[in-house]
Amino acid sequence: MRHRDFIRVGDYYFSVVGYNHSRYVRCILRYIPDENGDRLKNGKRFRKVSHEEALNYFKQFQVDGLHYIPKHMIEEVYKPDEKLKEICQYDESVRIVAEFFKLPKMGVTGSRLIGLAKGNSDVDFVLYDECFEIGRKMIKEGLEKGVLEEPDLEYVYKKRKVNLPFEVFAVHEKRKFNKARIDGMNFDILYVNSKGQDFQRGVKLNKATVVARVLKANPFDFPAVYYVDSCVDAIVCFTHTFVGQAFEGEIVEAKGWIELVNGKKYLVVGSRRETTDEYIVSLSLLENANVMDEFLN
Repeated sequence: MRHRDFIRVGDYYFSVVGYNHSRYVRCILRYIPDENGDRLKNGKRFRKVSHEEALNYFKQFQVDGLHYIPKHMIEEVYKPDEKLKEICQYDESVRIVAEFFKLPKMGVTGSRLIGLAKGNSDVDFVLYDECFEIGRKMIKEGLEKGVLEEPDLEYVYKKRKVNLPFEVFAVHEKRKFNKARIDGMNFDILYVNSKGQDFQRGVKLNKATVVARVLKANPFDFPAVYYVDSCVDAIVCFTHTFVGQAFEGEIVEAKGWIELVNGKKYLVVGSRRETTDEYIVSLSLLENANVMDEFLN
């Protein structure tokens, strides 16, 4: 199983997290049955849960804020690339996005993968391996030519509960080219690396803020990794909010937990889906875009 797949245990749907799974599948609960839920499937109602609420369920299978589900408990596996053709036959929104990209390695994840989408649900589109960077270029060109519409960043900002000023959030998002609108519908592209490796978690030491230059980066992977010249070896990001946040050569500021892993120190950002006081910003970008004051204030 790969990052962005889904699994079902009874009436509970989990999003698979990371790449390496042996006896257990590392994941996080995303949708639960609820008679008052706003999503309907096979006559049953469901609703989406936050990361914090998800941890109230399946507590016996939790480690470090994630669920570790034994493989023998899994009743169904949903793979974005394998299900795409079938989903396009009945989900027009997914079909429109798929027809825009027409790439050899792509799929759809989230609520549309498992049949729990609402009418206004975003399309969470997966692009595998080299297709992701091709997709980013297609979005950039599509926006320039007017084939695509600019993403609704205020909607994304509120949805993800970003803990930065809107102007700071927006200037980073506009250069990522990983989201847009087509026919008024929001979609984003998510990177999955077929050869991806998981980051080993370590011992939490202390909360810290680090300012450093990015020497090398895998900015859209999971986790996103920014190797820096600092007191830590790298900034490691587990939340989609801060993927693609900085690029090589830029000066960044990041706040998170310092962890010790095999003698190396890493600053870990976003160990929960909903970040609170953790962040990554490109100070170089803020300076060039003249929005540094918004960040400092």
